[in-house]
Amino acid sequence: MNVHQDLPPIILAANDYNRLLFTAMIRQKHDRRAHDFLLKELRRAEVCHPAALPENVVSTNCRVIYRVDNEPRSRAHLLVHPEDLVWPGAEICVTTPLGTALLGLRVGDRMAFVETDGSAHEVFVEGIGLRFLDDGSTVTRIPGGIMWV
Repeated sequence: MNVHQDLPPIILAANDYNRLLFTAMIRQKHDRRAHDFLLKELRRAEVCHPAALPENVVSTNCRVIYRVDNEPRSRAHLLVHPEDLVWPGAEICVTTPLGTALLGLRVGDRMAFVETDGSAHEVFVEGIGLRFLDDGSTVTRIPGGIMWV
């Protein structure tokens, strides 16, 4: 695996960007490598209004389907802020190296990341499932459109 590849562009909703910047500032002493990676990603992100976020972009509060390295099976998790982590088996925290690598990617993008143990990996985004909005409603994707629930 080539960890020195060109980085894919990332897009973040302004609310995610602001919340993550605040989180990075208050958690900077926990895990320096993860903190630096998160800040680096925030610095290079294109920021947009939440309503303008393309539906094929990974954001917090969305279910992302992905593979790490050459795994034979896909994984699917809800990407969440650390304060919102409720079901660790079904969710992944955005401040982990994998969570940060997924953030802002489009379906079909690949991103290299380094785990806290120093091992290098690459994540591939296969799809986006449900996206939960900040107001508690859910966006459900259906063939040919979007249905609000």
